[in-house]
Amino acid sequence: MPNDSYDASKLKGVKKKEEIPKRDENLIYLVFVVVMASLLFGSVLGDIMYVMPAIGILVLLLTKAMSVKEVTSAMTQDAVWMIAGVLVMADALGDTGAGELIGNVILKILGGNPSGLTVMFVFAIVTTIMTTFMSNSATRNVLVPIAASTCVAAGWDPRGVVLIVAFCANVAIAFPSGSPACGIAYAAGGYRITKTLKFTLPFIVLAIVSIVLSANLFFPLM
Repeated sequence: MPNDSYDASKLKGVKKKEEIPKRDENLIYLVFVVVMASLLFGSVLGDIMYVMPAIGILVLLLTKAMSVKEVTSAMTQDAVWMIAGVLVMADALGDTGAGELIGNVILKILGGNPSGLTVMFVFAIVTTIMTTFMSNSATRNVLVPIAASTCVAAGWDPRGVVLIVAFCANVAIAFPSGSPACGIAYAAGGYRITKTLKFTLPFIVLAIVSIVLSANLFFPLM
């Protein structure tokens, strides 16, 4: 339940910004559409796709649609290095064969002949626990190649498990550490974890059960 006695003066005020000129607004929309289109047609563009976001930023800087200060403030060093590191680790898991090795280890832990539902529930629960204490995107990027490698090693269809990991990586509402949005909500509303758990835990359980049953229905492992 929210605490009505929280001090609103402790919250940071939001400075009113001037409206973006129409020309800059249209240019930002155009750059966004072009960059998104390049990602969709990556198979045609090849390696150029990887530098398109940087080219888009350069266009915005050269046309002065955004200032250098605005660009740098939106790209914090910690976030950039975290994402870069996670993506490199995820690629390394696949390229070096470490992902397949981890997959075989997980299979041994699950037993000789685990059921499809058991495998899906394990990955759903592990993903939900990890995303509660670390970045959603980091959890997803680390566990997706592991989930896929586990299925490939066992000769299963990996689509259902990968979808489960992608979905459960966003089920991060039990603690403020789940995501920046949760942290802001808990702080601004004065919520106490001991009181919110009776609402968040049932939701998490329902989310896990529903996504596992749905994935097993549409993309069974075996």
